[in-house]
Amino acid sequence: MAEVCREVIVMIESDKIGRKIPNLELGWDSIDILVTDRDIKSEDKQEIEALGITVICA
Repeated sequence: MAEVCREVIVMIESDKIGRKIPNLELGWDSIDILVTDRDIKSEDKQEIEALGITVICA
């Protein structure tokens, strides 16, 4: 479904970023905007933004 969307927005708790997920359905290259909490590590945020993804901390 993400392949036909104009924009893909994902919400995830910051403590789940970087975890290995055996049934990963959507790769970073398919995400446009990531919404997460303010506890995201600054290095994780920088790495994600370097992929061209907008990171919104709420």
